[in-house]
Parts: sequence; C-alpha cells; structure tokens
Amino acid sequence: MPPKKKELRKKINDLPDLPGVYLFRNKSGRIIYAGKALSLRNRVRSYFQASRSFDPKTELLVNEISDIEHYSVTSEAEAFFLESRFIKTYQPHYNVDLRDDKTFPLVRITKSDFPRIEIIRGRKEKDAYYFGPFTEAWALRRAVRNLRRIFPLASCRRRINPENPVRPCFDYNLKRCLAPCAGKSTKEEYNRTARALLAFFEGKNQRIISELKSAMEKAAGELDFEEAARIRDEIDVLRRVQKHPKDLGRERPAQKTVLNLKDSLGLLKEPVRIEAYDISNLFGQEAVGSMVTFLAGEPCRKMYRRFRIKEVEGIDDCAMTAEILRRRFREKEWPLPDLILIDGGRGQIETANRVLRDNHFEIPLVGLAKEEERIFAPGKKRPLPVSPSSPESLFLQRIRNEAHRFAVSYHRNLQRKKVTASSLDSIPGIGPRRKALLWRKFSSLEEIKSAPVSELIKSGIPENVALKLKDILV
Repeated sequence: MPPKKKELRKKINDLPDLPGVYLFRNKSGRIIYAGKALSLRNRVRSYFQASRSFDPKTELLVNEISDIEHYSVTSEAEAFFLESRFIKTYQPHYNVDLRDDKTFPLVRITKSDFPRIEIIRGRKEKDAYYFGPFTEAWALRRAVRNLRRIFPLASCRRRINPENPVRPCFDYNLKRCLAPCAGKSTKEEYNRTARALLAFFEGKNQRIISELKSAMEKAAGELDFEEAARIRDEIDVLRRVQKHPKDLGRERPAQKTVLNLKDSLGLLKEPVRIEAYDISNLFGQEAVGSMVTFLAGEPCRKMYRRFRIKEVEGIDDCAMTAEILRRRFREKEWPLPDLILIDGGRGQIETANRVLRDNHFEIPLVGLAKEEERIFAPGKKRPLPVSPSSPESLFLQRIRNEAHRFAVSYHRNLQRKKVTASSLDSIPGIGPRRKALLWRKFSSLEEIKSAPVSELIKSGIPENVALKLKDILV
C-alpha cells in the first residue's frame, strides 16, 4: 500500500541500508509499533508495497501509520536490544496485538549460591535479575548461547552440591558451563564469572574487554598461544554480542513517567530522544559544554558529545550555550531530538530558542533551573505547573544531572592536562604528537609515572624516550 503523504514517502526513500530500529506513529503522535531490521530501508519499504498482501492485523497497522522514525545502529545485536527497550518503555499496541498477546521472553539470572542464566516467560520472582522483554525468542537464545561461551554459567535445573559431585553434562564439554555440579569449579570461581556477566549487562563491557586484552597479552608473553587465541575469540564474541540494556537490576524510569512527559510538558508526541546540555568552566577558563542523549528513557552513551568553547571569552553561560547548540546543529548526520533540556532558567532558554529559530528547527525546549528545580519553557514568564517532586520532574533532573556530570568530568580532565602539560614539555623527545598518544592511553600524570616502560612503548613512545620520561618523572 503506497504512503498517503509526500513527507512519509520521502522518509521511506531516505532510510539507510543499515541495521536499526524503526518506530511507527499514528496521527496523534503515539508510538504504535517498534521493529528491528538488518536493513531499515528494505524492511520499512516492505510495509508499503502495493503488491503485497497482509493479514488483517498488519493491514490495520499499515493504515494507521502517520509518521516514521528510525535509529541506526552498528549490529544486529544492538538493534535487537534497542527494540526491546522501546517495547518495554512504550508498550506499542501492535507489538502485542500482532503476536496474539503472547508473553515476551526475558533473561533471568538467579541470585542463588550458584547463579543460573535462563530464558523465561511469564511471572517474575524476587530473587533474580531480569532484562528484556524481547520479541524474538530465537535471537535471544542465540545471544545467550554466545554469551555463555565467555561467561559459562549453568542453565540447567541440576541440584549443585559441592559435597556430592556428579558427572558433568555436555555443556561442560562445549565450554558453556563451569560444571560446579561436578566439582570442576569452586563457588568463588563460579560467582566471579556470574558477577562478570552481570557487569556486562550493566554496560561495563569495555572494562571487561580491557581485562581480557591484558590476560591475552599475558598469555602470549608466557608463550601460551592456545590460551591467547581462546581469549582473542572471547573478545570477538563480546564485541559482536554488544550493547545490552544498562542498569540491570535497577529501576528503569516507570513507563507511566516517560509517557506522562508528553502531557506534562504539552508536547505533540512522546519524547523518545532527549538531549540535555550543560556548561562547565572556572572563571571562564577551560570552558566546555556537554550533550547527553537519553533514548527511550535510558542514557545512550555512544551519542554523548563534548564541546570545547572556542568563540566566547569570559563568563557568559548564555553565549556558551548558544555556541554549543549552533555547533551541534551543524552536524547534519546526527538525528534530531524530540526534546531539548537546558541546564538553566529563562535566560538560557530564550538564548537556546533563538538558536533553534535561526536554524529553522521546531524542537520542543525546556530549561531546568537548579535552585528550585522549576521547569521553564520559551516565551513563558512563569515555570510550567510541574511539581519539582513529581516523577516527571525527577526524571528530567536525572538527565540534567547526567549532563552536568559529563561536562564537569571533561572540564576537570582539561584542567588536569593543563596543569601537568609543563612536566611533559620539559622532557626531550616528547612533542605534541607524543603527548597526545600519552593522554589517549593514560588519564593522569600519576598513571604515566606509575606505568612500566613496556606500557609507555605500547602507547607509541620510543624506548629511549620512554626511559628518559621515567627517569625525569620519578
């Protein structure tokens, strides 16, 4: 069925041939369906082919589509988990209806002495961690199977009694279980693996990959090439099965809170993508700006951006806010937000609104003043009638605080580098390029001082210069 509107047809034609998630909205702006695709262009086009026939429920969905949004990602796994976040947060009507109201599968990790990883449907129990739901059970099973190659937890229902070991099952031979039931792993070793799996689900996969790299280098240094190859394969799997939902085991923003933002702020549609901005400086020195992005109610850290203030001298938060917004909207490849949140009151809001008007953008905009946590909107002298203690305001405060944290951390990093730069400038052989290599590898002068010469060499510093550096800094 061809699209009825030129705008809709253009959006479909402009979709990238990339993995991602697409959202269908109805004429009232409500999200009615979230789907994932290996090719956004091909998948969404398939809904509007005149020659294609659909079942009655899908026909109703297509007839109700009034707008389309998409979010490109880098892998099928990332699309899979992002889709589950949208479904959990917004509960689109047709995601449930098209599947005959089936219960979506979840992943459960038990809180027992020997935790198990399981795929379940239905009722949750208290003594476990959960993530999901997911719409594709087969894809979930494949993801869990790959993860158990790295984090080999049991998935069976065997009783585990270290005092009475039994014969290990086939999963042990496949290296997908540590077989604590057979005495092949101690409780401490097994729980260390369980904690690592939870850390991965909490978004700490980069730390885990870094630790695995160190273990791989150690094995290679000891000429244990078989072990080094095994760890290399684990790193490869981790990178392919990446981007799981963060904050497993913690409370996500309640679905009602995220949905209520639309009504509380008087928006035309749910703010799926929220960008928040903040400024950090010390008496105008090393001034920086931050942009953090929340997607479906959760931080999306790969979309965070930092700005070093270049055009404004002295202390002028309004002018700095205008600068970072102008620079942000020059980036045509970045998706536009559904809501912009500014750290500040009426002054910052009106400044930001002028930037939006000058760039011909009609994007909802609010400001959150720290003193009383009141929400301001452009053109209104009084704050919006939203209580600072309401769930909606607390959610916006959480986003604002994240923007502030990100800006302050960048500002402190610049200050630290400025203070310690002179120490590196005095070392023969350390010029701008090699300083950049060191700061890319190490976060402080203390880390450089304590690093072994081999680590300095790995960062790109020649051995003779690394030895001089160590002699001077120690």
